[in-house]
Amino acid sequence: MLVTGAARGLGAAFARALVAAGARVVLSDVLHERGHKLADELGAAASYVPMDLADAVSIADAVQAAAAVMGGLDGLINNAAITDSGGKTMDQLDAQTWDRVMAVNVRGVWQATVAAQPHLAASGSGRVVNLASDTALWGAPRLLAYIASKGAIVAMTRAMARELGPQGITVNAIAPGLTLVEATDYVPAERHAYYLQGRAVPRAQVPDDVTAAALFLLTRASGFITGQLLPVNGGFVMR
Repeated sequence: MLVTGAARGLGAAFARALVAAGARVVLSDVLHERGHKLADELGAAASYVPMDLADAVSIADAVQAAAAVMGGLDGLINNAAITDSGGKTMDQLDAQTWDRVMAVNVRGVWQATVAAQPHLAASGSGRVVNLASDTALWGAPRLLAYIASKGAIVAMTRAMARELGPQGITVNAIAPGLTLVEATDYVPAERHAYYLQGRAVPRAQVPDDVTAAALFLLTRASGFITGQLLPVNGGFVMR
């Protein structure tokens, strides 16, 4: 398994959960010191390779290195993303921010999946899990570039599923709600309260809520599920 953006937050939680479930995992990120440290902490089942989703060469090299370490590749979690537009209204965004978010969150996911495709196909039962966001389902304000990128992930997931299905590869997406991780520390208390009040399950969302869904989508049990979006948000958004 390869997990992008695995040095911290949900990515780190995915890596921990996979190792705990008995999988071998390659972590990738631009936070190299933290990535190496976590891989060392997880032991022999984990390795780290650098990957910058804004750089096509870095992506291709990282996927190739991951496949070499693993002797193949049977799963990919496209977790890495940047927010950058948080707290800004649409008229406050600049084109450079918009392009940076799209380059990492959309183009990077496409290129990572393309790079992994031959390895996933060779495994006979490849799995891709893309990380969307429930913000794209309810239209959270002051987050436009990020939301647009995550809406693109939903659409890409469906198209990828159609293209990769004949190769035995499933592609699904998870749309987490506001999860208590380092990357959401910037979110105002009012937004946290809004989520808490709106959930059918009235408690804070934690990484384990999301990792459980990802593990299912990476197993044989989900082999006939593809092109789907699974909101994991305690019922804040229902589809």
